[in-house]
Amino acid sequence: MKIAVGSVFEEYGGVSAHIFNIQRFSSHTIEVVPSSFTRNIIYARRSIKPYYKRFLEKKHLVGFDVVHSHTDPWFEKLCYSSRSNDCKWVHTYHTLFFDEDYRDGLNEWQMDINRSLLEVASKADLKISVSKWMQKYLFENYSIETVVVENGIDLEACNKAKGDRFTKKYGLSDFVLFVGGIREVKNPLLFIKLAEEMPDMKFVMIGEKLDESNIIEKYGVSLPKNLVLLGTLKHVEVLDAMAACRIYVVTSKREATPITLLEAMAMKKNVVVPLHTGCVEVVPSDGYGFLYNLDSFEELVARTKDALSAERINVKARERIKEKYDWRKLAKKLDSLYESIG
Repeated sequence: MKIAVGSVFEEYGGVSAHIFNIQRFSSHTIEVVPSSFTRNIIYARRSIKPYYKRFLEKKHLVGFDVVHSHTDPWFEKLCYSSRSNDCKWVHTYHTLFFDEDYRDGLNEWQMDINRSLLEVASKADLKISVSKWMQKYLFENYSIETVVVENGIDLEACNKAKGDRFTKKYGLSDFVLFVGGIREVKNPLLFIKLAEEMPDMKFVMIGEKLDESNIIEKYGVSLPKNLVLLGTLKHVEVLDAMAACRIYVVTSKREATPITLLEAMAMKKNVVVPLHTGCVEVVPSDGYGFLYNLDSFEELVARTKDALSAERINVKARERIKEKYDWRKLAKKLDSLYESIG
């Protein structure tokens, strides 16, 4: 089968990683839209992007057995217009934007994405959720039926991570790690507060716009001396950071199936995660990590200290990822779904 999956204009973030893993592990012929060649042209000349979009809107996606959309309203409409008796449409729901996760509510672009997910993507021939909580939410609130195919990771990439390579480059080891971004849903302020509470421990933050000037501008807070901000890094460096860290902490207000959490667990790291949404699906009990209630800072501190004092090698976490979140297994499930409608 020949399948178009998209869209990917920026090669970072969980959705892009998800799409690239479909291409990497599927047994079918997968074309990512735009192609790598086209993305490079758009990177070089951003003004080309609207012309490229209009060109595809007129041409449609032709010669494919399946078109597979994710979170881009433009691509969802393109898949809708490209669907035919010979070409089926699959859509994957990662998450929605929720008003309560943002201090000032949702921006217009976030509401546009939500509208497209609920009004356009819901018309797909097959609809997929990356987590059980998303599946339940869509059905109970909008009567949208989905099949669950979780986010996953490339275990081999995790196996190749080298903590000493990260330590040699940045001079950091044995630290508490956060990987996310500056967006409010990732809740970076809570991690900063945790670092302030534990001044004798080194804390490291990696992610989009996570530098001092951006954090001060957005949140108006000072940063503790034991906190290091590294901003956006290449994926291989993020994996090296996970290999070098002592524990991994998630402070998000909401998650689908958090890929970075899966990667940290695949490296047998102790993880500290909030007791909600996709986090608790990945870490269903204390046997796999350290759970805390997001509305209790005292509990976060206590669980972080528990994780730091626990055995460093979390074999049970690694086994759970191998069993449930290995893309080599997930790709077979997804391929069967493609075949069932193709």
